[in-house]
Amino acid sequence: MIRSLSRTAAMAAIVLAASACSSQSEPQGTRGEPVTKFALPHHDEAELAEQRAITEAMPGKIDPPDATWRATKAGAVYGEPETKPLIEMACNDGMVDVTRNVASDDGAKALFAFVGYRGILRLKVENDGAAWHGSLRSDDPMWIAVTGGPFYATVAGGGKVISPASSIASQVITGCKPEADATIKGAPVDPDETA
Repeated sequence: MIRSLSRTAAMAAIVLAASACSSQSEPQGTRGEPVTKFALPHHDEAELAEQRAITEAMPGKIDPPDATWRATKAGAVYGEPETKPLIEMACNDGMVDVTRNVASDDGAKALFAFVGYRGILRLKVENDGAAWHGSLRSDDPMWIAVTGGPFYATVAGGGKVISPASSIASQVITGCKPEADATIKGAPVDPDETA
C-alpha cells in the first residue's frame, strides 16, 4: 500500500510538471498582438567617428608578426609591408629624424622613449596632427638603445612598438654624417669660429 501511494505521488508530480510546461509557440497575450521588441543603445555619431579616427590613426598592431625594418632612399622604416610604417628614420645632415605615425593634438609635445638592453633614449617629439616627429644628433651616445640590440619604442597615445635588433636601423644612425662644410644642427658652436 505504501508503495502504491509513493507511485501515485510520483505520477501526480510528473503530471503536474508536464501540465506546467506549455507547448505554445506564441508569447502569452492577445493573438495578433506584436511581440515586444527592444533596441540596442544608440551611439552618438560623433563618438563613433572619434573612435574610428583613433583606430585609423594607429596603423596596424604595435607588435605585428610580419613587421620588418626596410631600407628606403631616405633611411629606414619599420612595419608590415603595404601599410603605413610604425616608425620611420632618416638621416638629415648629421641628425637622425624619427617619425612615429600616430595622430595627436597639433602642437602637442612628448618624449619618444627607445628602451633597449643597453640604454634608454628619450627623444623630444612634437605632433603635427598626424604623427610625432623629432630629431637627434647621430653621434649622441644614447642611440645605443637602438643600435645595441632589440628595443621597444613608446610615445603618448602610440602604445609600445616592439622591434627586433636591426642592422638596417643601426646603419641609418651610424652612417649618418653631416655633409661636407655643413654644421650639425644642435652642435655646440666654437667661439673661435664666430670671431
